[in-house]
Amino acid sequence: MWAFRSRPENLQEEQRQGLETLFAEVPALEFVYWFRWGVTEVFDQAGDEQEAAEQLAEYRQLLEEEDQELQSFFATLDAHRDGILAYFRERKSSGVVEGLNNKARVITRRCYGIKDPQTLWDRLCLDVNWASKAVGWTVRQMHELASRIRAAFLAVYT
Repeated sequence: MWAFRSRPENLQEEQRQGLETLFAEVPALEFVYWFRWGVTEVFDQAGDEQEAAEQLAEYRQLLEEEDQELQSFFATLDAHRDGILAYFRERKSSGVVEGLNNKARVITRRCYGIKDPQTLWDRLCLDVNWASKAVGWTVRQMHELASRIRAAFLAVYT
């Protein structure tokens, strides 16, 4: 259900009603839904590391022992506390790096059998639109080369 993934403030009235019906059928989902958006709000609005840590501690106190899945969330938070709270210093995440790492893994699988690091690097550069780094030429230089090749071709074969 798409409404379950949407921010509460973005829901239309019929989506709200659909959520209420869902929560009536599966009451445990209501707590998870509001917990999720509460934690998201911490990341959206907390001013600094200390404030974020305090707000997350308040959310931890809402949990009961049987909330194992959410307890594992806080276990992960505890294990990576410094890195996660560092986000609040400059509001930057490692999403770009994670995306490049994932792209590199995909390229490695796609290029099965290619072991030359330079070839793999060239493929990664091409895949993330860094053609000039892989080829050594700018897009303009490649267009000029293509134009010269086309002109030479037309001169011979017309």
